[in-house]
Amino acid sequence: MTMDMLIRKKALKIQERLGMRIGVMYGISSMPVVRTTDQALNVLRELYKIGMRAFVLPKEMFTDIVTSADLYKESYGGLLKIKELAQKFNIELALHYPSLPEDPDEIMKVFCTICNVMDCRTFIITPDIYKNMPQEQSLRLAVYKINEIMTNLRMPVKMGIETTGKVGEVGSIEQVVDVVKRTRGTEVVLNWAHIHARGSGALRSEDDFRRVLSLVSSQVGRSCLENAYFLFSGVSYGPSGEIRHIPLAQSDISLRNMIRQSVSFGVKGTLIFEDPDKEKLLLRILDDLGDMVR
Repeated sequence: MTMDMLIRKKALKIQERLGMRIGVMYGISSMPVVRTTDQALNVLRELYKIGMRAFVLPKEMFTDIVTSADLYKESYGGLLKIKELAQKFNIELALHYPSLPEDPDEIMKVFCTICNVMDCRTFIITPDIYKNMPQEQSLRLAVYKINEIMTNLRMPVKMGIETTGKVGEVGSIEQVVDVVKRTRGTEVVLNWAHIHARGSGALRSEDDFRRVLSLVSSQVGRSCLENAYFLFSGVSYGPSGEIRHIPLAQSDISLRNMIRQSVSFGVKGTLIFEDPDKEKLLLRILDDLGDMVR
């Protein structure tokens, strides 16, 4: 058995035990941000070799698609190729657009349609769409806009509402839960690094992770944790929250504490790592992950 086959077997076994797909954001170490169909296909092949089962595509890959007409005219064939290879390899796709402009209608429609064509699980956004107004008003408008878009599109793809990392942004865990409770076709996306940074190091113990999972379970429903979506990375922060993402090894957030509480809660779903080392981080920590889920 080759080394790649051994790594793949180990990675798949860990994901089976954990009950979560594991993957990366945007690309791999040799191609950090995919920008073309061919690059995306190459990344899917590399992730398959090492047993990873999830991948988040970056918005940068779709900058040429401005309208739905552009999508069907120029890009449809490429999107189908990505969908078909991901399905062949059993790799779940998502698409990430972290900071929408204040006139988001066309972007939301186009990117939801892209997700639908590729059979993505979710289109991940942050709820801080309307930045130049009080948070309560911004939150109310975001709820209205998300409902409007999801009602008009009538597509099976979900919109993932991601927690944000800066205190001045709409996107605390409480606000994200509120958005999901008041909208249709949405799901909570827990960005653990953002929660940690927003609280100036809020996730220091297993109890801190437990409180977040308890809040989501009690407010949104147990089913939310039976198909959860987590983003995890190292992060540096100050009084205003997130400064930047950093390598996990340099951060004071504990992956072990998160995994232990996820196992305790019976969480299933998807766990995406956002790290400068991409898949190399996962290869380094496979043994540790195996120990965490024994």
